[in-house]
Amino acid sequence: MLTDLQLAFRQLFKARGFTVIAALTLAVGIGASTAMFSALRALVVQPFNYPDSHEIVHVWSGDGWPLSPMDFKDLREQNTSFETFGAYHPGSVNVGLNNAQAVPAVRGTHEVLRAFGVQPALGRLFTANDDVKGAPPVVIISHNLWQQTFGGDPDLIGNIIRVNGSDMTLVGIMPADFEFSGPWVRTVTVQAWQPYAMEDLNDRGSHWLNGVARLKNGVTVGAAHAEIQTLGKRFSELYPDSNTRKEFLVRSLREEMTRDLGEEVWLLFGAVSLVLLVACANVASMLLARSAQRQGEFSVRVALGATRGQLIRLALTESMVLAVIGAIGGGFVALLGVEVLQAIAPTSDARKAAMVIDFPTLGFACIATLITALLAGLPPALSAARTSLAGVIRNDARGSVGSRSRHLMLRSLIIAQITIAFVLANGAALFSASYFRILEENSKLSTDRVLTARLNLLGDRFSENEDRVQFWQNLERELVKLPGVTAVGLTSKLPLEGGSNTNALVNDEVYDPTQRRIQVERSSVNEGYFEAMGLRLVRGRNLSAADDMGEDGHLGVVVNQTFVERAWPDTNPIGQIFRANQPEDPWYTATVVGVVESNRQWGTTQPVQAEMFTTPPGHWGNTVHINLRSDQSAEFLTPMLREVVRELDRELALENIRTFEEVVRDGTVGERALAGLVNFFMATALGLVAVGLYGTLSYHVAQRTREIGVRMAIGAVAGDIQRMVFRQGLTWVAIGVVLGIGGTFAVSRLLTSIVYGMEGLTATPLALATAAVGLAAVIAIWLPARRAARLDPIEALRID
Repeated sequence: MLTDLQLAFRQLFKARGFTVIAALTLAVGIGASTAMFSALRALVVQPFNYPDSHEIVHVWSGDGWPLSPMDFKDLREQNTSFETFGAYHPGSVNVGLNNAQAVPAVRGTHEVLRAFGVQPALGRLFTANDDVKGAPPVVIISHNLWQQTFGGDPDLIGNIIRVNGSDMTLVGIMPADFEFSGPWVRTVTVQAWQPYAMEDLNDRGSHWLNGVARLKNGVTVGAAHAEIQTLGKRFSELYPDSNTRKEFLVRSLREEMTRDLGEEVWLLFGAVSLVLLVACANVASMLLARSAQRQGEFSVRVALGATRGQLIRLALTESMVLAVIGAIGGGFVALLGVEVLQAIAPTSDARKAAMVIDFPTLGFACIATLITALLAGLPPALSAARTSLAGVIRNDARGSVGSRSRHLMLRSLIIAQITIAFVLANGAALFSASYFRILEENSKLSTDRVLTARLNLLGDRFSENEDRVQFWQNLERELVKLPGVTAVGLTSKLPLEGGSNTNALVNDEVYDPTQRRIQVERSSVNEGYFEAMGLRLVRGRNLSAADDMGEDGHLGVVVNQTFVERAWPDTNPIGQIFRANQPEDPWYTATVVGVVESNRQWGTTQPVQAEMFTTPPGHWGNTVHINLRSDQSAEFLTPMLREVVRELDRELALENIRTFEEVVRDGTVGERALAGLVNFFMATALGLVAVGLYGTLSYHVAQRTREIGVRMAIGAVAGDIQRMVFRQGLTWVAIGVVLGIGGTFAVSRLLTSIVYGMEGLTATPLALATAAVGLAAVIAIWLPARRAARLDPIEALRID
């Protein structure tokens, strides 16, 4: 074995150009696949480091619907499956006295943090005494917030810190590696936790709580799910007005956090694996072509007594050395790839930090290197094993046994590369087209003329609605004075980023708990909102003070076109009345006074929902989004907006300050990352295919040098020779494309669930994939064809 290694190193050192190209090819394949494996582990395979993380579950009211306060209370009291069961709602808090900063936060019952099974690094967790009404205000913060804001003061526990304009006692600091994971905080890093008193909440119709629990020892997710469903059926009998159609469910935290992202990450891992296969086939082609030049050497070894096993071992040793060299280079590619994935992955900072080159990832790299060595070395090894003494007798390596099989292997390898590249090229076309389609469908919102920011009025001084309304009115009055501002829009929720909704009774419908009624998104906005957002008033008029909700619950509303299409498609909507879907005393009765254009509410790819817009008084919550339209790029308004808020209240902090162009871009970050990576893998595969096709055709031209010389001697011109080489190369490409179309159809069902707007395979992406592969092939074929056409027939005929 040592002798084989020495010979392999000597042979590769002699062919340094070949070695560099082959090693770089393998480095790209091994490095890219290793980086994607790191992302796969961090996001899908091992996404948590909690103790017994398989015991953590989420409880829902229906498929993805949050819990109501009373449903949560009853489930907590009556279940026997959970060791601990809490409920929370995410948001943010303002930390600090002057120049406060807004940080992501969670308010929930004392059981929430206990469900994760992680003890604080300093201090304690919340207790049952902390989340009761009238309890002293306390807070727990993250290790990062402790370090960055409070300088890592070890004596901070038990001291008062300023949160939401109120004094709170800091009772705990979570460990540095603790990550609060949940479906509502996928892309943010929670920095603070507050207890939440729920004893006064007796509502079953309002759903806004995320339930998280830890299973008792020995209880499975399936058993907990069955019990929760049984309890849900009992509640539907006890509370028919609110719970008739509710079906509670339990899902593991791992399933909850990976079920949407997992498909995409596995898809990317599959794509990069295809690139690795192309790299292996590429190097195998080079090794196979190179082995033709060593047939004389192999024949001599056979003559001296070498067995087939020894020849195979020698060839595999050379490919193993190449793979190891490639793996070393692949380490640097993997480090760069991880940095890229961390920058573009639509996930939290903690998940990005978990993408590292650690021992398990290095183990994968070693396995990938071994598999690469086998895949790249097997074809030349099999070719070497077919060497016979006939080559020695004829002293003609070109005519030795195995040349025909070698040519067949070469053709098969290059066709396989083209097939894989075509599948990737079609995928790249589909994902790119999908991404641009999403941008086009949301182009009405995408503009740099609108600046948006979120502001939270939290704390005791804003506990009353009158105080909040007064602040928003003062803020609006100051914002309209800013230079360059043409419209000021205030809203309770931002387009594309979700919000709140209600069910409505329209067209004389009566309450019936067994019937599903129209779901309506609800937004409270000021009069300038529609102008600020560029939403055109289609019918009727804008909102005014006359539309404020009266004591009897009546109010005037503006609805979107989607609401009109679903409720009154053939009727003038102005003056139509609808009310809350309640058995009696509906909390609102609305009269339509205007209709505006529709826009998406729950993401850039989700269907547009019916929506109603109401006036602010009586409806302002603690969070309002500020939208400023400018007559130029609105980014210049940022410092002025900060100054206005600072002048009104120095303990308030703006967050998520962006133009709406950035809002749309943030809403498409997942699709953009997916399309970008697939395009990169496609380009890499096409580059490798071009190199492989060039090398294989060059080898074939060299093998047919005498034939080409004869053809030219009897009258063939340069164009004839070029066409012959092009015909050979394009035949392989055509076969690869046909097989690639078959492969594309095979994976189309998987892509349908991932690619937005895909409705089966269409001609355009197939044509684009064909064009991409064809262009790479033509470039690769042209050089050997040109070289063949320039052969001197006299010199060619002299070759023996």
